[in-house]
Amino acid sequence: MENYSLLMGDNSGDEDGGGDGSGDDGEAFRGTSPSRRRAGTETLSPDLGLRWRRLRSKDANGRVAKWALELAAHTILYEARTAIKSQILADFFVDWAEMQYLPPVPDSTHWKLHFDGSKMRNGLGAGIVITSPKGDRLDYVLQIHFAASNNVAEYEALIHGLKLAKEIGVRRILCFGDSDLVIQQASGDWDAKDANMASYRFHVQQLSGFFDGCEFHHVPRANNEAADALSKIGSTWQAIPPGVALAHLKKPSITPSPDSDSIFVPADPGAAQPNPGASSPKSGASKPNPPASMPNPGTSQSNPGAS
Repeated sequence: MENYSLLMGDNSGDEDGGGDGSGDDGEAFRGTSPSRRRAGTETLSPDLGLRWRRLRSKDANGRVAKWALELAAHTILYEARTAIKSQILADFFVDWAEMQYLPPVPDSTHWKLHFDGSKMRNGLGAGIVITSPKGDRLDYVLQIHFAASNNVAEYEALIHGLKLAKEIGVRRILCFGDSDLVIQQASGDWDAKDANMASYRFHVQQLSGFFDGCEFHHVPRANNEAADALSKIGSTWQAIPPGVALAHLKKPSITPSPDSDSIFVPADPGAAQPNPGASSPKSGASKPNPPASMPNPGTSQSNPGAS
């Protein structure tokens, strides 16, 4: 679509200008010569639209009439100015601001904690990798000595990682794990329906309160390979590589709930041996002191509980 330039000037000396200001109408279309114009539909701005109406007036004469004849081959449409122009300007500034935006630089004071849990046929294990802002890394393997679900192993890895970070004086930490359930529950986005998971979630929130900054982020398993490898070492009871610390977990970090089967702590066989007859106190009471029952067997029969 062809545009016409508006060139305003003093036309009092034009041969056909006259005192009626008609010379300004010709100047409105001086931007394009008659030889460059072609037949078609032209859209005029409000300023040019006003002059076009004056060109089509019956009182047009002189050069104004000549321009009217030149433009007669075109279909002239008047387009009103709308508020869309201001919106275009606003959109331009928004787009320009987005192009100029740079992602924030990660805080150099944040430590990173990668954790993972593993459940194998041999048992459970957890892997913990703590990385300092300078890139120094601490690797830990956790061997879990009770039966539980994989989510329990994930929570134990997170809890022990936070405890280790607290012990070495970390103030700001970013926690990364590939368990969506643990990350979402620890962040407070998901509720915990299982009683043990609710206790673990509360424990994590308590530990996170010791830090000035503690965030939880979910990452794909491919971005958590180091912690995943350490967790499998702990669950398969493999030899611990050099430079990796080993810890043994005999009991859960929480008190298991009887309403949940996600944790099973076996009874300690050493604790049951000293008192194997605790379930039958009468029969057990007569065995420690057999000589006392021999002089007076009638007494022992009438009152066996007294001995």
